[in-house]
Amino acid sequence: MGALSKITLDSVSTPGIFHVDGLTQESAAMASRILESNRSNHIFTSSEKEMGASLHNHVVYHVLTLFALGASPELILSQCKRNFTYQLPPPKLVDEECVREMASSQEGFAKYLGKEEHFLDFVEFFERQLDRDGPEKVLQDYLLGDSDTAKSVFPRLWHGYVHSIMHVGLGLEFKQLPILAEGLAEASVHHDWWYTKFIDAAVDKAQKEPEPRMPIVDILDECLKDPVITGCVDWEYSKQYEAPSEEYPDGRWFVTREPYRDGVVGLALEPLSRLAARFRVSPDDDLERAVAEIINASIYIAASAQRAPHQPHYDFFLIHGANACMWHSVFLKESSITKAQQTHLIETTGRLLLFLWAGVGSPVPQLDYLLNVYKPKVPNRGWDEIFEAACLHEDDGHMIKLIRALAHGEKACKPYDHLPEFRIKQHMFLHAANAAMDSASAQPMVYIRHFDLIRLVGLPEAWDHIPIMAQ
Repeated sequence: MGALSKITLDSVSTPGIFHVDGLTQESAAMASRILESNRSNHIFTSSEKEMGASLHNHVVYHVLTLFALGASPELILSQCKRNFTYQLPPPKLVDEECVREMASSQEGFAKYLGKEEHFLDFVEFFERQLDRDGPEKVLQDYLLGDSDTAKSVFPRLWHGYVHSIMHVGLGLEFKQLPILAEGLAEASVHHDWWYTKFIDAAVDKAQKEPEPRMPIVDILDECLKDPVITGCVDWEYSKQYEAPSEEYPDGRWFVTREPYRDGVVGLALEPLSRLAARFRVSPDDDLERAVAEIINASIYIAASAQRAPHQPHYDFFLIHGANACMWHSVFLKESSITKAQQTHLIETTGRLLLFLWAGVGSPVPQLDYLLNVYKPKVPNRGWDEIFEAACLHEDDGHMIKLIRALAHGEKACKPYDHLPEFRIKQHMFLHAANAAMDSASAQPMVYIRHFDLIRLVGLPEAWDHIPIMAQ
């Protein structure tokens, strides 16, 4: 690894944009050691051998969120020991010839884009670039600027259920350039072209056929009126897991029909991109308010996606939108990112919230059900108790990331609570967090199988195994 390969967290100087009081140097040191171990021994995907597929390694997200919410060194270690068991080792060493070719020209860099086997080569490349030029120039050259290279990498931030934007955001939030290098490398090797196709379609319509601007939640209301959008995904898309067999004793993941590729982009690209293009942000806008709007909208979409009379649960895909939005608060603090670039980032994430929503079956919001019918299992449970429970929860970090995003959302949205497009009001954030923790399973994850989250929440079949709400 390059000169920047040492991860060093500090309880005072790198606590994160949202954190609890009383972070300790001991937890910072433990988190740093674990992240270094993950970096040396694993790549950004996991579970191929055990489950027949590669999904994202979530150790970075989990560890940093545990640290920010006050987990002890022992708890951070125990959580990560369990999650280390299904990570993948690097398939090969860094190829110096590849790294040199990446640095030689835009064509040399582009040659390796979208190729997962070159993840470590990209990590090494970005570490060297960050070491030589600093993060401000690297972000401009390879992500946000006007070069062909940056334009190609930019939409990949959202590929793979918006994971790379979270990884890049964490690197900036916790001031860890090695993690930033990982995030840029992860974006570079993603190859889910259907995200780019949707992003480009919405940009094209916003520029060439602009309709009046609308808030995201109002656009969502319009989407619900379009049967092409609401009918683009059916229950067949859920069949991505096979029961245990002799070859795969823990079951097997497989994808023949992908809901976002074959459903949203395959069937509803035109109407959804046309409506999504109506969410626009100007460099002259209050960008703090614009970021708060996508945060609020993402939580509204995820938290209101319930189905009476079942107990509240969150959708696996929708929570990624809620998680991703909080890092726009981090991007706003980066002075090297121009206002025009900030607006492009905000617009893209805002439009992707609608994309994620359509891909889970276009759930009709049931916010009243969540607020007025659901009652928390633990009366008067506050944020501190929620944070403690989230730290103890035995998954790969999805639940605790959601909890921190909800808590940050409460803070970020407070100045705009009076605005109608902010449908999640101040008193609702904690209620939504209680619902999340009440949905948390007591059964620890098995490899990459979650027992808390459901998929395709807009379809009635997704709720068949969820208990009915107790009266």
